[in-house]
Amino acid sequence: MESSHKPILVIKIGTHALLGEHEMPKMMFDRVANTIRGLTDQYRILLVTSGAIGFGVRALDLKSRPTDINQLQALAMVGQAGLLRRWREAFDETMIGQVLVTRHDLANDEVTHTLMRSIEAVWSYGAVPIVNENDAVSHEEISFSDNDQLAAEIVAAISASYLILLTDQDGIQADFGRSTQRRIEVANLNDVERYIMPTKSSLGSGGLSSKVTAAAVALNAEADVYIGLLDETHDITDILSGKSGTRIVQ
Repeated sequence: MESSHKPILVIKIGTHALLGEHEMPKMMFDRVANTIRGLTDQYRILLVTSGAIGFGVRALDLKSRPTDINQLQALAMVGQAGLLRRWREAFDETMIGQVLVTRHDLANDEVTHTLMRSIEAVWSYGAVPIVNENDAVSHEEISFSDNDQLAAEIVAAISASYLILLTDQDGIQADFGRSTQRRIEVANLNDVERYIMPTKSSLGSGGLSSKVTAAAVALNAEADVYIGLLDETHDITDILSGKSGTRIVQ
């Protein structure tokens, strides 16, 4: 049985960080799953994943992500099965539990309490809850934030201690693209705007701006918030310890 005394760590990975620009790479799925398995003795972990629409785009061999809401919802329906299958393969013998919610669900206290009890039960079986926006019936997340805001609202709903927003960059970078580019170790919410550049991919709908908005929600819920990179040289423990990524503070 999972200990209810362990702090809750919410890890969110976006479409671009998960799929990149190449042919549905399996490597990032395995990397995230291996990392989570290695941390379950210390934390109760909930994974918020994007990527259903991106999977649909790839599965149907589309040139780009459409803008029509009905097409996007259809792509989410097509892609969700493939996305979950990839996570199932990546976690191997570790069980996973799928949770599909909308932000409207989280605005309902009764639904939120039921969600928390269900997630606690998933942890009690030694499984990892994997949350995604129910894009098939939702408009908001499809439109603008690639599940960043959803992750933050889940942090608030379940009283999580930590939120890590995984990206394809080592945290927030000052002087991005220049010879003087450097990682910002700690960034105040009021100062982050000057580092924001357009970073949305052809498959996702996020970017640094949506992560900053999400960070504000999670910080108001008294969680520690980090933006960072997971690859062969950067790990979740490095992000939490300040060796990589950026910690966002009020």
